[in-house]
Amino acid sequence: MPQAKNHSHDVIVVGSGASGGWACKRLAEAGLKVALLEAGRPQSDKNFTEHKPEFELKYRNRAPEIIHKTRPIQVKFGVCNEYTCDWFVNDLEEPYTTPADKPFERQPPLQRLGFQVRFSRRLR
Repeated sequence: MPQAKNHSHDVIVVGSGASGGWACKRLAEAGLKVALLEAGRPQSDKNFTEHKPEFELKYRNRAPEIIHKTRPIQVKFGVCNEYTCDWFVNDLEEPYTTPADKPFERQPPLQRLGFQVRFSRRLR
């Protein structure tokens, strides 16, 4: 049976959103041993398409009906388009229901980065 490794940390931060990322930075700078738990996959520059010119996108951001097919609820919020659709859940794969007398439409982004970090990139 493999031996379990003994890792010890002074602090465990859950989530690398705007607050979690800064907390890790400041705590590590103060000399603490910090562990960051993140639910999402690792990110690289290739995952961010908002800076690309339209001609580099598959549909040149001219085919909203394609995005609408898999994300009919997400597109209602005005930020789910060809640049950003991979950051939002597929409404067909992750459906939800609400009572008829209490309608609610959600905009659940895929939690790969903190909410503030994703949208601050979008607003730049």
